[in-house]
Amino acid sequence: MHWHDYDLAITEFSEAIRLKPDYADAYFDRGVAYHRKGDYDKAIADYSEAIRLKPDSVNAYIARGHAYDHKGDDDRVIADFNEVIRLDPNEATAYIDRGNAYNRKRDYDRAIADYSEAIRLNLDYAYTCKASRAYAYSQKGDYDRAIADYNEAIRLKPDDAMAYCNRGIVYNRNGDYEKAIADFNEAIRLKTDYVEAYNSLAWLLAVCPDANVRNGMKAVECAKKACELSEWKDAKILDTLAAAYAEAGDFDNAVKWQNKSVESSPSNDASEEARRRLSPYEQKKPYHEERP
Repeated sequence: MHWHDYDLAITEFSEAIRLKPDYADAYFDRGVAYHRKGDYDKAIADYSEAIRLKPDSVNAYIARGHAYDHKGDDDRVIADFNEVIRLDPNEATAYIDRGNAYNRKRDYDRAIADYSEAIRLNLDYAYTCKASRAYAYSQKGDYDRAIADYNEAIRLKPDDAMAYCNRGIVYNRNGDYEKAIADFNEAIRLKTDYVEAYNSLAWLLAVCPDANVRNGMKAVECAKKACELSEWKDAKILDTLAAAYAEAGDFDNAVKWQNKSVESSPSNDASEEARRRLSPYEQKKPYHEERP
């Protein structure tokens, strides 16, 4: 089949279905072609027909779960990977995919359980699962377990900038600021265009509860780099830039960029949070976080 040409492949699979309407594999293969084209609704329709014709098709459930993932429908993702696990309890990737959906739904206990089971079934997925499980632990406030998992993820993949950045975020939340700074810097060394690492470092240097850690000028430098990399469009990063200018004593720029952050905020909650920081800047006061 012409997998290099998805439209031609779709035409050929459609003809196969016309000739044999109960041909489950043809529906599955046409679904794959639609999937690769980014037409997830048609892919889901074909995977569903393949499942109707062949109810024990693990691959069709996996593929449909991934298509639902692209559409952001986590409940259906979970339902499909439940079926995968029912049909094949040893399919480690199904636990990972279901765990990712649970993570997005903030059901962290179930996410942790799924990542742990995936590790038990196949150690080849240890890095992916440890990094994802660490995030779930951090969201639960279990920073010691989060750091332990990030440590292991970094041991398994020492050049992973994201693991360093995420571990730095946990160190920051836990009040271990020097380790956080070291991790953000290492993430930037490994990936020089890493927006989140620049932003996280700038935020810490601007608002840290420890005055010995704060460095307004360095915070402005890092925040401006994050803004450049994100094309000055990210409200969260503009918020960081405002905080950095405030720490540096440049309150005119702090007010200017905080207003832009408020205007750009994607939600009412984010806008309100940004607006709360505007008043201190107008009163020529920097914003500092409280100690954990």
